[in-house]
Order: sequence, then C-alpha cells, then structure tokens
Amino acid sequence: MNFFKEWSLCVCISLVISVVFSLFTPQGNMKSFYKIMLGIFIFVSFIYPFGNFSAADFKTDILYDTFELNENASEGYENQINSSVKKLLSDNNIIGANVSSSADFNIESGELEIKEIVIYLPDEYSKKDVESLAFSELGINARVVNLGE
Repeated sequence: MNFFKEWSLCVCISLVISVVFSLFTPQGNMKSFYKIMLGIFIFVSFIYPFGNFSAADFKTDILYDTFELNENASEGYENQINSSVKKLLSDNNIIGANVSSSADFNIESGELEIKEIVIYLPDEYSKKDVESLAFSELGINARVVNLGE
C-alpha cells in the first residue's frame, strides 16, 4: 500500500512541476522541443517509481485479515447452526430449549469443522428423543443436557 502512496505523490508532484514549466514555454522554434521534453518528464515520472518497488510493498496484513475473516465466518456458521437447531426444536413443539455450538471454518480449504453442538433442554423433555430428532432431521450428533443437570 505504501507503494501506491509514493507513486501517486510522485505523479502529482511531477504534474504540478510540468504545469509550472509549461507556463514558461518559449515561443518559436524551441516550443515543440520544450513540449516533447515535458512529455518525456511526465512519462518518466509515471514509470520511475516502478523501478523501486518490491513485492513486500503490495503485502498487507494478510495473516491478520485471514484470521479476522476466519473468525467472522466461524461466528456466522455457529449462528446458522444454532438457528437451524432452534427452528427444528420449535417446529417439534420443544419450547424453552437453548442451543450452543462451536465451529471452525478454514478459508484455505473451504472446510467447516463442527466441534460441538449442545442442546440445553427443560427437564420435561426427553434427552434421547431430542438426540434422535436432531440426528434424523439435521444429521448432527448433538449433546443434549437437561437444564436441571
């Protein structure tokens, strides 16, 4: 990013200098030569910074950005898992249940690893019934815990 800042600064300064010198363009035979020289100066000022750049100038905090994207994606998938399980429970008239999940999303491989899904049930519902419901409907092996435990 620093490269682009330096390049744009170099271009702006050279354009301002060129405009100032073009105001003093001589009349007569030297006018065309003077304009050619200003054109070459502007062209060189556009290209000169490219001789000094390195690949490191284009790198940003990629590791930080990747980590942040990974964290945001993981949170989004956890919320999606939680809402899917809550919807399943409410569709089957299981009221008062809460869901917690833990997931990691790997951006490079595109894989989602679901570490754990815990369903917290009120005492009046059967843990075995909810476990089998979650497995049969969503294909997940959730750990079911009664709130009183």
